[in-house]
Amino acid sequence: MDIEGLYLRLPWHLQGLILNFAGAVIHRRRYSGHYGTVEKEVDKRLDFSKNEIHKYRVSCLKKHFQSARSSPFWANRFLKFKVNIGSEDPFKELEKLPVLTKLEVKEHASEIVNYRAKSRSIKRHTSGSTGSGLIFWESRQMEQVTWATWWRFRKMHGISRHDWCAYFGGRSIVSVTREQPPFWRNNFFGKQIIFSGYHINSATAEAYLTKIKKTGVSWIHGYPSIISLLAGYKKELNISLPRLKIITTGAENLLESQKRLISEAFQVPLAQHYGLAEGVANISMWPSGSMHVDEDYACVEFLPLEGGNEKQHKIVGTNWHNHSFPLFRYDTGDIVSLADSKEVVQSCRGRKVEFIDGRREDFVVLPNGTKIGRMDHVFKDLINIKEAQIRQKDKSRITILVVPGIRYSQKDERLLVEQIKKRLGDTIGLEVKYMSSIKRTKSGKLRLVVQE
Repeated sequence: MDIEGLYLRLPWHLQGLILNFAGAVIHRRRYSGHYGTVEKEVDKRLDFSKNEIHKYRVSCLKKHFQSARSSPFWANRFLKFKVNIGSEDPFKELEKLPVLTKLEVKEHASEIVNYRAKSRSIKRHTSGSTGSGLIFWESRQMEQVTWATWWRFRKMHGISRHDWCAYFGGRSIVSVTREQPPFWRNNFFGKQIIFSGYHINSATAEAYLTKIKKTGVSWIHGYPSIISLLAGYKKELNISLPRLKIITTGAENLLESQKRLISEAFQVPLAQHYGLAEGVANISMWPSGSMHVDEDYACVEFLPLEGGNEKQHKIVGTNWHNHSFPLFRYDTGDIVSLADSKEVVQSCRGRKVEFIDGRREDFVVLPNGTKIGRMDHVFKDLINIKEAQIRQKDKSRITILVVPGIRYSQKDERLLVEQIKKRLGDTIGLEVKYMSSIKRTKSGKLRLVVQE
């Protein structure tokens, strides 16, 4: 059943009721039970010494190895590569394992699941910058540690869970055919006004900015491609807003051009954050403006990038808080430039990252001039696609390059077209073209959206 499609056909007041019911369920699951204790422990680790953070990391990896014995995939791999899961130096044993690709995870997902730890786990979907969907399980502990870590980052910048947020993400919360406000919905339990990222253009931007002005939200969070688009219209329209505490961005890399535009338009601090649904890495910008690995969250490795310069590395990580779906040395497909590749872990505020090159995207431009970013949501449930890329030569049409998996069928193509049309409507031409591979950039990165 297409639940999202059904939701989008409902009247706006029913959409609001459903969204808030979902918000209540998520809020209860995310912040009830042991969350208060988890948050205190996560915050406490900010003050850990070098020795304390090392002991904590060793303990986490040891426990993850022991738990993963119940995963058929990892039990076989530990045996094959002679990994001693009882070793006093688990990091040395970790190095014995080969890097794990997203394709391997997709092909062996049922074997990777740790059914002994799967109780009360949540089914997750992710797409990532390659346009290749992945479905996996997340433990309750993983979800709460993740949100406690993300709130630790936000609290460092003066934001609390009591502050209302204007959120600009990739969810389809308003039908793409809608031409008049409201282009937003309220999530009272999450303290969010969720704005559609698919309706911002010269005719609608004033309505967006007026809504932000009237509601007096404390901060803005979302995709930098969408926030910078709104910032451009704010400068053009010269609309003043109450002073915000901060703007935080995630899911994409915050480009220098976007940073300048957002700063000039809103006149508030910006903070960038990097995280993944798979829970294998987390990088946060500190109030000083530098970005650091959250060393307590996951075991993050930076491996030299073939063909890159000495500062460029690919992000590989181990999700030691998610025993339901253990991932060891998982290749995120993302690339960073390190400020100092020889820097070692000194505390929870870990290795310094100069630049994240993993989430850079162009927009798809509709015939009416509306720019649509973060198209990876299209591919979230299309797990039979190995890779995909959206290419656009002009405003009248787009071409979607698809590398199909062995189980790909016409049903997948129909779903792909449906998902595209949900976000772009029927005003733009669409062609699906099948490929055996898709060309990478010089740094080995596959861009999801390319303007030709």
